[in-house]
Amino acid sequence: TRLSHLASSNTDLSCRLVQSEEERLKIYKELVEEKIKANKIREQYEEETFELKTKSGQDLTEEYATLKKNYQILAEVHDKELAKSGALTAELLVLAQAQDALRRQLEEQHQCVKTSTEGLHGELDRVRALITRMSHDTVKENQDEIKDKLEEMKSSYKEQQKKLEEKVAMGKEHQQIHRAMHVSQQKVSEQSAALMCSQRQLKEAEEENSKLQLQVKELIEEYRTRLVCYLQDIAKMRGFIDSMLQDVRLSYRAREEQLATAARSYKKRLQRITQTHHALLIAYLQREQILAKPENGLDPGPPEAHFNLERTELKDAMEKELQQLHQDKARLEGQLQAAWEQ
Repeated sequence: TRLSHLASSNTDLSCRLVQSEEERLKIYKELVEEKIKANKIREQYEEETFELKTKSGQDLTEEYATLKKNYQILAEVHDKELAKSGALTAELLVLAQAQDALRRQLEEQHQCVKTSTEGLHGELDRVRALITRMSHDTVKENQDEIKDKLEEMKSSYKEQQKKLEEKVAMGKEHQQIHRAMHVSQQKVSEQSAALMCSQRQLKEAEEENSKLQLQVKELIEEYRTRLVCYLQDIAKMRGFIDSMLQDVRLSYRAREEQLATAARSYKKRLQRITQTHHALLIAYLQREQILAKPENGLDPGPPEAHFNLERTELKDAMEKELQQLHQDKARLEGQLQAAWEQ
């Protein structure tokens, strides 16, 4: 009975040991799966971060290209406005010179008209005085000559009046030209204001462009630094995973060898116990037969208690095995906790 109990106890302990090893291998497998899952999550996070950085860089590049295109358009408009302003300035200068010439000509004509008008008025006064004197002197023989002179004076007066009207028309035309020049000056002023506004916008666009270029450079440097850090972290993680997998493989191999050795020793031990059990059964049957026939005078041998194991010996073996299992369990839990902390 005690031998069967010992055999069953050893079998139970071996089963527990095998179950403990299976649980340990299962824990190691779960740990490796968790590490792989964590690495996948980290790689996914790094890929998403890289995509976001790349997208922001592309947006900045597109915005920079748009600003550069707007800058070129403003520069072309600025050049056109400068050329147009130069042409308008030259035209305005020509108009100003023409205005000065017309003003001088008009002043000269006005002076001539004034002089001729004063001469005509003096001539008329002289003619009137002559007519009065001739009427008083009753000189009739010179009336034809006086009429001729009057006709000549009338014709010269009409010519001068016609010239005066032409000069007045020229003055009106000069005023119209002056108004047109004033309108042109207003247009030139408006275009100059628009040109100044375009120059200010161009300067602001250049400043914004320089700021965006600086931001692009800073983002590129930051992205490069982060990429180097990510690559270093990936290399470290890969080395850590490789070393961890190597340790796990070595541990698995050592444990497999240990289990194989334990299984072989257990098999040999079981064979020895089985042989001993058969021998004991045979000896027990022989002893029972001898005790059943005391008349034969055969020696039955030592008593039954001599073949039984001590309770302390059985207890020591079980405690050693259980202590070994507890130590293996504590060591596995410590390794699992350290792996989770990493």
